[in-house]
Amino acid sequence: MSIIACSSSSETSDNDSSQLEKIKQTSLSSGLSFLPTAGTVLREESVTRKVEGKTSTKENKTYPHHFISSLLSGVGSGALSSIACAPLDLIRTRMQVMGDVHVPNVSNNSETKAGHSTKIFTRQHFHRSAQSLSVYRAIRDVIATDGIKGCFRGLGATLVTVPTFWGMYFPLYELAKRDLHHIYLSSSATSGFDMSKANNDDVRVMPQVHMASAILAGSVADFFCNPLFVVRTRMQTEALHYLELPVSDRMPHGILSTTKRLYAEGGVEIFWRGFTASLLGLSHVAIQFPVYEWLKAEARIRSASNQESPLDLLFASAFSKMCATTITYPHEVLRSRMMDYRVPKATQKSIGEESVEKVKSGLMMTLKRIVAKEGWSGLYTGIHVSLLRVLPNCCITFMTYELILRWAKDNFERDVL
Repeated sequence: MSIIACSSSSETSDNDSSQLEKIKQTSLSSGLSFLPTAGTVLREESVTRKVEGKTSTKENKTYPHHFISSLLSGVGSGALSSIACAPLDLIRTRMQVMGDVHVPNVSNNSETKAGHSTKIFTRQHFHRSAQSLSVYRAIRDVIATDGIKGCFRGLGATLVTVPTFWGMYFPLYELAKRDLHHIYLSSSATSGFDMSKANNDDVRVMPQVHMASAILAGSVADFFCNPLFVVRTRMQTEALHYLELPVSDRMPHGILSTTKRLYAEGGVEIFWRGFTASLLGLSHVAIQFPVYEWLKAEARIRSASNQESPLDLLFASAFSKMCATTITYPHEVLRSRMMDYRVPKATQKSIGEESVEKVKSGLMMTLKRIVAKEGWSGLYTGIHVSLLRVLPNCCITFMTYELILRWAKDNFERDVL
């Protein structure tokens, strides 16, 4: 009986296998897709892994090129905006610090060192510019004392400072935005988000990601560039202090000379003066960049080519900058005052007095001094100049950056793919 059972079971299995083959052949001949075998699944997974690996390799190869493109775009846009906006930048900085400038009650039009202007920024020039806050009058007084070249005083330091800042800021911002965006999406995967769409351009980056990226990039760039900003501010405002100096010192100083004088005045620490105000200024980019990115995203939705037009970039950069400047402007005045604060020479020799001067140049003491002397409106000194320079500055900085970056992607990153 067992032999008969075994033979019948073997016949049944043979019949089942033959029937399975018939069903498979019938389904293939009729055009129906048959269930994939284990080998087929493994092969497909293997191919998928290879494709995904190739894609990730491409991304790894592409990103260094994107980083370099972003860096060069930031440097180029910063250099162009520095040259174009130099006169307005000079006037803005001088207006911001005028409230703390000590002007002796003397009338002094003595000649400066040979080879330099025979006029100085007199007491009459100072009070007239400080009281009117007129851009035209301020520029006219600069030209009257230093000539046309006076409108570009400190440009050498600016050409080192601003391109360096944007050259660091934009790549760091893009890097932080990419990583934080993936972290945010990974945390959203538990809610059912498909991570295969993480690199899809249709997935909009959240405002909090833009805000965090702007703050991270700004804090790093501010820390490393603060010494450059201190040197630039001193060079731009030194003409306001001519009446405090002997005639032999009434001359423009270069980057190296200004750096040496700063070190002699306060050591290494002086080059990070105003950094606390810069940290407050991170609220500026925390407002500007989310607004800027949102306006760009809306422009891409309206565009048939899924790209922003130059006019879209102009509007997005100008509007976001004006919003951020209007809300956070006081930190700029505080930073300029702290960077321009000058320790009297008699005080520099006394260690005890130096500690007092450090307190006087601190953030809270500077704020109290401005409010007590000029009122709360003193924190907005020169804001009209800042708003006036928004259009040319943003037009050049952000539009140039976006267009250079777009050109670099089309010409360099495309070759990697």
